[in-house]
Amino acid sequence: MNQPVSAKSRIIREYKLLGKSRHRKKTGRVILEGKHLLQEALHAGIEPEAVLYTPAFLDAPGNKELLDRVGRSCCYQLSESIFNAIAQTESPQGVGAITGIAPADPKFLWRRPNPFLLVLDRLQDPGNLGAIVRTAAAAAVDGILLLSGTVDPTNPKALRASMGGFFYLPVISAGEFPYWLDIFAERGIRLVAADPRGEVPYYELDFSGPTALIIGNESRGVSASLLERAEDRAYIPLWGKVTSLNAAVAAALFIFERQRCLNVRSSL
Repeated sequence: MNQPVSAKSRIIREYKLLGKSRHRKKTGRVILEGKHLLQEALHAGIEPEAVLYTPAFLDAPGNKELLDRVGRSCCYQLSESIFNAIAQTESPQGVGAITGIAPADPKFLWRRPNPFLLVLDRLQDPGNLGAIVRTAAAAAVDGILLLSGTVDPTNPKALRASMGGFFYLPVISAGEFPYWLDIFAERGIRLVAADPRGEVPYYELDFSGPTALIIGNESRGVSASLLERAEDRAYIPLWGKVTSLNAAVAAALFIFERQRCLNVRSSL
């Protein structure tokens, strides 16, 4: 269980470097913090390269068995102070892992005959991104495209907020959108924009065919160029004094409305 000091020092340095997006992109590695995220990674068949943990984590019920599943040869015990100094999220629960995640293949987006995709336009908050991925994975969304200006999906806070959702659906950094417009047109995928000034309430949308839903920036919404290209602009009616919803909450309403519509049709 006690690793050589030199190996431990190397892993600590690497862990700190992986707090930076540039290093994550260069190495293809990410940080997973928190017990649940580590458990989900193992459940998804992901084998961590290293797990860093504190004595308090080791002593908590069930955690010795969890580390045994990982394999003690790649587990490194750190003091509470050192672990907290390198942790990338709030309340990391005394455990963090380094692992590689292969980039998603865009071909997976078309593996179902009636795909439902999310397009995230300049979403900035990693917590929002993670929450959307978690909801999308729970509702069997086929994939997520992240347009330029959207937060890095390998951000440790986004990964943790997803509660493992990133392991179960393709999340693709898509760059600029015009390239994807041609693909959507070829495959008959209808483009819907979530827009507070839209013309149709979200519960009146026709979700029967292939659809891509655009969720925009937290404060500025969907960009004007994408609104112009959308075939439908849908809004969520609000009756209270608050005039807007969190981006992750808005996305969840659209996602589960689509799921509800499909379930209703399948039961007829």
